[in-house]
Amino acid sequence: MRRELIGNISHDLRTPIAGIKAMVETLQDTAIDDKQVALDFLTRINGEVDRLTQMVTELTELSHIETGKAELRRVPTNLNSLIEEVISQMRPQAESKQVTITTDFNSNLPVIKIDKDRIRQTLTNLVHNAIKFNNPGGKVTISTTFHNESAIVSVSDTGMGISKEDLPHIFERFYKADKARSQGGSGLGLAIAKHTIQAHGGNISVKSEEGKGTTLTFDLPLNTKPTV
Repeated sequence: MRRELIGNISHDLRTPIAGIKAMVETLQDTAIDDKQVALDFLTRINGEVDRLTQMVTELTELSHIETGKAELRRVPTNLNSLIEEVISQMRPQAESKQVTITTDFNSNLPVIKIDKDRIRQTLTNLVHNAIKFNNPGGKVTISTTFHNESAIVSVSDTGMGISKEDLPHIFERFYKADKARSQGGSGLGLAIAKHTIQAHGGNISVKSEEGKGTTLTFDLPLNTKPTV
């Protein structure tokens, strides 16, 4: 497992580093004299650096969560309002992809004590994926309800879906379902989401069918439980 993890990390780090090196060498040769080309290369280098930064941040976060070093800072939170904040943040991305975001909130959802920043990160990741792997003109629906002393959140999309073979593995570190879904990203987002929800005493699950979209659902206890 350790060898596989190191292999995956090395592969995912090597690609942006190789891209940065190639662009820097091109700039050093002749491209630096062409202002427009140089600006394009610097923009692309900046994007690759952002990708590396995100990967290192996610690796650190996952390590802290898995080793129990990530302390949850629980505060009373209105989940519906938190989701609205995430939607507002993600709306430009949805509009550029021509994807509509709708909500189906339970207006009586109780206030819940959670680590607001980490649940926001989880929601952002799920909504980001629902937009990214959707089709132009598609829809993302985020719903909330509560049942058996748990708040329940679902994020559904009308996108490409996930194959039966890939479905059991999507919460694994670095797992990228297929070529269509593997462009960009570190393959760590859903692993972090899983550990975050479990640390809150909840569970996360997925339902999907190729060509018919995906629904990710997680629950959070309404009453605070010890971190697991």
